[in-house]
Amino acid sequence: MPVVVTQVPDSVPSRSRGEPLSRTGRRLGLLPLICVMYLVISGGAYGLEDAVHAAGPKLVVLLCLLVPLTLSLPTGLMAAELTALMPVEGGFYFWVKEGLGPFAGFAEAYFTMLYTAVDMAIYPVLFASYLSFLRPISPAVQAILAVSIVWLAGLLNLAGIRPVGFTSVLLAALLLSPMAALVIAGLPRIIHFVAPAEALFPSGFAGALGAGLTVVIWNFSGWENLSVVAGELEDAGRNYLRAIIVTIPLVVAGYVLPLLVSVSGNTSAANWRIGWFSHVGYAIGGPILGASLAIGGALMAFSVFEAAMLWVSRMPYVLAREGYLPRSLTEVWQATVAPWKSILASCALFTLLVPLGFVALVVLDVFFYMAALVLEMAAMVRLRRLRPARDGLFKVGAGGFGLYLVAGLPVLTWLATFGLAISHGDGHGDFLVAIALGATVWPAYAIARWRYGGPAKPVEERAVTAKA
Repeated sequence: MPVVVTQVPDSVPSRSRGEPLSRTGRRLGLLPLICVMYLVISGGAYGLEDAVHAAGPKLVVLLCLLVPLTLSLPTGLMAAELTALMPVEGGFYFWVKEGLGPFAGFAEAYFTMLYTAVDMAIYPVLFASYLSFLRPISPAVQAILAVSIVWLAGLLNLAGIRPVGFTSVLLAALLLSPMAALVIAGLPRIIHFVAPAEALFPSGFAGALGAGLTVVIWNFSGWENLSVVAGELEDAGRNYLRAIIVTIPLVVAGYVLPLLVSVSGNTSAANWRIGWFSHVGYAIGGPILGASLAIGGALMAFSVFEAAMLWVSRMPYVLAREGYLPRSLTEVWQATVAPWKSILASCALFTLLVPLGFVALVVLDVFFYMAALVLEMAAMVRLRRLRPARDGLFKVGAGGFGLYLVAGLPVLTWLATFGLAISHGDGHGDFLVAIALGATVWPAYAIARWRYGGPAKPVEERAVTAKA
């Protein structure tokens, strides 16, 4: 396997290490970017079933309309502004590092890896679970299938960003087709919608709201993730915003329309679990539609994993270039300009996590994701002061009011979610585990700097130090 080791001289300023992996001819265009972004964020309504079970159908539909306004849109605007300002490989890591300093940048990457480690282990297991819905599969075969999915996604990513993009276009069409068929077949249910029998404010409403919000946020988050491969995108400063503008309505429609079909006239959410859309499809369109939705769920699990691998596998590459991980992880495969050692290391880690099964610690996921998002929002505010010149670049409008509104809405959503989940739910233990894991960020930072040296200082910074 011919490789070329990417070396960064010590004299190069640390922030410039976010240079792109791809040459212009190998970058990802707008349409594939939209498809990859849709898969990274959503992949369709598959996975919302647990939210319906926890919070009830009326409340989940309402949350799927409100959370995009309080979380998705603000996060997307933040990501578009900072990607336009810094369209570099490493994305949000470099935003936080430049705005808030090296430790904050490391914490951003650390929290990101904590929540993605659990998420990325879930999807291969989900793939096997959806297939077992069609035909019983033994636990051993499910494990083999899950591990196979990990390495198949890794091989696709080794082929480079453009094959991942083209595959995502095809997979998005395939996995959305059964959901589209469900919506078309169930269109009379939407036109003559009958509100579910369950009350919007049931007993234990606060706990149901906290549980429902946690799952819905999990399904609507991640708009900044593809900034990690901004150096591999065509015209990232403009296309990232365009992709967000197109993808947000698609994600909302992809959740709300199948939900309206499925919950119209619903009398109880007690049976709603992963895979329940297949039962709804069977009831509306017979066994073919039911089986198609089960296959669509399996495709969703693979598609989201394959698309997420694109940016997740770049994190070890970026941290190795920054001096927090072994330098060998910066090697790229000359034929495809893919960071092959970083991709293989990611596959090995996810293979080890697969035996954990479907342990959806959503409280942990949302805690670490929102902790990283707080750092990104703080970096956006800080960079407005550090780099005020934005001629020709997109930025959130309405002056300081718009800036603080965009930065504050997701944080308020996060605080409300955890306040409800902890005070009225069963999230106490998970929250304590999250705090304990989060507290390890400083020891991990100190050890990484001691072992691998940490980021090199910019030339001008070293010159000042030498004069002193």
